[in-house]
Amino acid sequence: MMSDNTDSGVPKLVDFGLAKMIGPSEKADEPFGTLGYVAPEVLRKEPYSFSCDLWSFGCIIYALLSGSLPFDHESQKETIRMTLENNLEFDLVCWKKISDDCKDLIQNLLEKDPKKRITLENALKHRWFQDIDLDSITGLVVNKNASNQFKTKKLNIGVPMSTK
Repeated sequence: MMSDNTDSGVPKLVDFGLAKMIGPSEKADEPFGTLGYVAPEVLRKEPYSFSCDLWSFGCIIYALLSGSLPFDHESQKETIRMTLENNLEFDLVCWKKISDDCKDLIQNLLEKDPKKRITLENALKHRWFQDIDLDSITGLVVNKNASNQFKTKKLNIGVPMSTK
């Protein structure tokens, strides 16, 4: 989605599906999310937190760079199995041109154990972002206190899905 229809419009990531609202210290346990972007803890129907959105962010980066999802199959059952069991691989030809720093960030975002997954604060400080001059990118406004906002606002956690 674009912020407006001009040549200087800014791309925005959005999800128009149904969402689950949770507060910063709350945990949810209903399976919400689009299957190819859903964190393992959600698929296991364990209580989950904002960390599952970081998993989804890792899936988005992976998809934008490679044109495919990290764990995906025609069968929903197989996609679930792959998400829960398979190791993350960078085996497509396109990954040869992607920096090790980028792949490191994706690996940290797609950590299957939510307790070991990179935090939002550490993701924003990751070395892959250090060489990017965000202020020079037209129309991009970066809130340096993003993680503080998440402590005070409720969060959208995806759309309902079927795990059958």
